[in-house]
Amino acid sequence: MSSTGYSISKTSFLKFEQCNKAFFLYKTHPYLRDKLSKDKQLTFKRGHDVGFFAQQLFPGGRDVSKETKSSLQAAALTLTLIQEKLPVIYEATFLFNGVLIMADMLCLDNGKYTAYEVKSSIKISETYLKDAYLQYYVLKNSLVEFDDLYLVTLNSDYILDTEIEAKKLFKKRSVKLKAEENFPYFDHKIKEAHFLLEQNIIPNIGIGKQCFRPYQCDFFGNCWKETISEKSIFNMPFLDKGLLFEWFHMGTKHIDQLTDELLEKDLLIRVRNSFLNQKAIVQKEKIIRFLSDIKHPVAAMDMEIWSPAIPQLNGTKPFEQIPFLVCVFEGEKSSSFFIGNANDQRIEFAHQLIALTKHFASILVYDKTMEINAINNLLNLAPELRLELDALKSKMKDVFDVFLNLDYYHPGFKSNFSLKVVASTLLPEINYSVIGSGLEAMNYYDQYRLADNDLEKERIKAELIDYCNTDSEATFKIVDFLQKLVK
Repeated sequence: MSSTGYSISKTSFLKFEQCNKAFFLYKTHPYLRDKLSKDKQLTFKRGHDVGFFAQQLFPGGRDVSKETKSSLQAAALTLTLIQEKLPVIYEATFLFNGVLIMADMLCLDNGKYTAYEVKSSIKISETYLKDAYLQYYVLKNSLVEFDDLYLVTLNSDYILDTEIEAKKLFKKRSVKLKAEENFPYFDHKIKEAHFLLEQNIIPNIGIGKQCFRPYQCDFFGNCWKETISEKSIFNMPFLDKGLLFEWFHMGTKHIDQLTDELLEKDLLIRVRNSFLNQKAIVQKEKIIRFLSDIKHPVAAMDMEIWSPAIPQLNGTKPFEQIPFLVCVFEGEKSSSFFIGNANDQRIEFAHQLIALTKHFASILVYDKTMEINAINNLLNLAPELRLELDALKSKMKDVFDVFLNLDYYHPGFKSNFSLKVVASTLLPEINYSVIGSGLEAMNYYDQYRLADNDLEKERIKAELIDYCNTDSEATFKIVDFLQKLVK
């Protein structure tokens, strides 16, 4: 370990790669980190759940993290278990050159250990690879009997049939060759990271593209607090971040500094003027054209999707989108259909979806991508319903297009055209009570399926329906807002 006494984890090393300042703050000023959003918390939980399930690939191991209270204790216990030739170790902990890693699974085979790093994904990203290369570097330098490290991901081709077969659900990829090529790189970078900590000075690094690559930084709020304002050029939509940073670092920081020559496009000039005058852009003819395509009777529809990483229903794949709730709002009343999916009820859902929407000439949706994907999946499952489901798709009118095309633009949107932002800007009467996102809704649905108390199930179901109803009502009322606007 370095003379500073700091150990560098995989997480902190990846932060060092992204931004030296983020790394330093993470190690020395962690209280400045942004509060973890609910969606991020749920993403981390999913990763933990998949990692725990992957232990079925090599059952019967000992979990070092559950038997120790510190990283040093965990490393000592790991060494003891290795000396005892334990065949499977979970969360095996190693410390080399001041870098701390915890391998999800460490397995002994023919006298050598192989490590497995599990990711709750069907794709391998560059970040995952760098993470694995660093683990390999520490393991190879810590463990004489070490052979290889495999990245373990979910198999996108796996289809559940009665019971999950872990060996088929997951697939693995060796990182040995590329990892060993990167040893000099890690030697150099780790030395740099420790030197940075020893200086004990916050690096003077301004905001830049690194704030978002590969993920939005945990210290975004701290570093951007003087930039986030109503006048910031970063509120402008449809401009490349690289270009915005170029302007920002040249001194063009506020929207009123954006000249016609910089923006070039007439529509962007109009957006700038919208900010400066605090008046909405209304392209009346285009809005009228959109509205004229809506036939009556009309209703708005919203679906909620369940997409478990580990498939729960026969015939489904990892992350397959499974609709479990549809809400239809027609101005005065709303209707909904909810399935608990104790067994596969997707065909029943398809029939009820058709029944709820068939009497309407137009179905309003907001960003129809998810609904179209869900309907296409139902088509694959029930081809006998093709005529009715194709008819439903043809009736769908995407309200999102009005805002994405800037037919209507309000400076309150800034660069975000999500339903939540548009509704909160235009419709003060719309309020989301408990659930605030689709990912939260999926988590609530998981809770519903796991609950064994009928009253608890009904409470969760009511909250899910309320959330979905609010989305469909907001979509309907946005169109009503547009109709009143052009009149």
